[in-house]
Amino acid sequence: MSFDQLASAIPPEIYNRTKATISQYIAVYEPEEFVLGRPIPYFELRLDVPQSVVAIHNTISEDYAAFSGYDCDVIFIDFEYRYADYDWNEGPSEVWNTSAYLSDFLEQGYFEYRPFNSSRSYNEVDIKAETYHFRARFSCLWGYSGDWIDKTVYSGYSNTVTIGNPAFWSAASDWAKPELRKAEEFGLVPDILKNADMTKPITREEFCELAVLLYEKCTGKTAEVVANPFTDTTNPRVLKAYGLGITTGTSATTFSPKVLINREQCAAMLFRAIKAINPDGDYSVDGVKDFPDQQYISSWAVEAAKYMSKIGVITGNAKGEFMPKATTSAQEAAGYGMATREQAIAMSVRSYDKLAG
Repeated sequence: MSFDQLASAIPPEIYNRTKATISQYIAVYEPEEFVLGRPIPYFELRLDVPQSVVAIHNTISEDYAAFSGYDCDVIFIDFEYRYADYDWNEGPSEVWNTSAYLSDFLEQGYFEYRPFNSSRSYNEVDIKAETYHFRARFSCLWGYSGDWIDKTVYSGYSNTVTIGNPAFWSAASDWAKPELRKAEEFGLVPDILKNADMTKPITREEFCELAVLLYEKCTGKTAEVVANPFTDTTNPRVLKAYGLGITTGTSATTFSPKVLINREQCAAMLFRAIKAINPDGDYSVDGVKDFPDQQYISSWAVEAAKYMSKIGVITGNAKGEFMPKATTSAQEAAGYGMATREQAIAMSVRSYDKLAG
């Protein structure tokens, strides 16, 4: 039985998707509880509960056998947390069970999560200086009529909220931070880019790692490490990218891993990655208008540039120019047309949204 099936007896007009939305996440130092003069830190987690879930809960509360053929317990909200390198619900917590009766949550209006236990004292925690992630879902114990109520059905997860600054970058532009956080949440940031300055240009090696990680996350497959024709790299993800056709060498025997790449090269490599992920996709660019600066786009990159623009993965400037590469000494000196790490990660996140959505 799915969670949605629990709603089968609820009138359709009040039935919505059974998914919570965490609307507020507040870090609080409790004002009335002190130990050795220091306030106790905790989070108040608030979320929007769909009316359909409240209706199901009320129905079950009045009659546990209200759904024909099933006996059901009341609905819980399961709050999950993630901190530092811990997996979900494995980090410090004052209580091991971070679930709440839906009725109790609705009465109080929030759930308290306290990020410390015997292994990590409250006075070692500075929640304003660290990074936490939270999500929630509904659950309900059930069983077949007359049998044990020993099965659990879950709703989908809520959105994931993050408080704090993920530590995988040393510098980043404000516009990029939401997509950088999404990249971390999706597992799209390779180790080579962690703790890096995201405002700096991206190298061929770094982009290959990014593209291969996108491929593996989208397909669920581990790309093959092919035989190495290069004398200047042994990076397995570069060899994976080479085997997938995402990249080529700069010669028969060199890859040039530290060479920076421009926007048209990014577009071409990402286009090949997307085609490797979904080889049967529609990659037509018919009807896509030429860019005002299309004369500067290399012929081998035109299709990729247009397709990336068509699906909104790579955008141009306010004039609609693609800015494929520097074409003058002044542009080259100014870094015109170069792709930054944060731009490349944003492209990967947008591609993931398109492919996984």
